[in-house]
Amino acid sequence: MNVDPVHASSTGNERPTPEKKLQSVPTPRTANSGNNSRAEIAKPRNIPAPLTIPEHEVKVILDTPDNNTMVYQVLDKESGALVLQVPSAEQLRAMHQTQELLQQVAARGKAAISDAPSVPVAKEEGSNNGNKL
Repeated sequence: MNVDPVHASSTGNERPTPEKKLQSVPTPRTANSGNNSRAEIAKPRNIPAPLTIPEHEVKVILDTPDNNTMVYQVLDKESGALVLQVPSAEQLRAMHQTQELLQQVAARGKAAISDAPSVPVAKEEGSNNGNKL
């Protein structure tokens, strides 16, 4: 099997390098008023652009003193309106409801233990701890 070397050919495989475009300079303004004609060059003005990014303030608070849940609130500086809160109000409400339910369950468990009569359990000898085999 013979492999021939690759020959360079100019069949349009190469693309020309694009030329750099020069920025055109605006022509100076002229003012023709009566007999006096002079060229006035426009001077650049430093006009501040309106601020497009809203300014916010971040506030960090504890949800309640009992639980150590940190709440982050992002407030609009101008109006004081709430922009974002983490965790959200719905999440905080769900957390409080869950904690209340857990406290109720714990209270029921304590009440059931304290209401039960303390009767000593007698063990039968040779009964194999209640298992019959």
